Amino acid sequence: MTDTLRITIKIADVEPIKFSIKREEEAIYRRAEHHVNKLYDKWREAGRRQSPMEVMARVALAFAELYYRKNELLEAQADILDRFEQNLDKILEPEMGDARQ
Repeated sequence: MTDTLRITIKIADVEPIKFSIKREEEAIYRRAEHHVNKLYDKWREAGRRQSPMEVMARVALAFAELYYRKNELLEAQADILDRFEQNLDKILEPEMGDARQ
C-alpha cells in the first residue's frame, strides 16, 4: 500500500480540487473541507448581497484569524513552559550537584 492518497476536495461553488496527500492526513483535509463549506453555507444563506467570492474571502479571513490566534496562544504557552523549566532547573540544581559527586 502506498503512503500517498489522491483525493478530491469540493469547496463551495469552486471546481473540485484534486491532489495527493499523505494517507494519514486524509481526516484532517476532510474535516477542513467540511468546516469551510459549513461556514461558507452559513454566511451565504445569511441573506446578505455578497458575491460567492466575497463570502469565500470572509471564510478565508475567519480561518486565518483562527490560525493566528492559536499560534499566539501556542507561543505564549511555550514561553510559560520555558520559564517553568528554567525555574525547575534552578530548584533542582543544588540536588543535581550533590548527585554528581
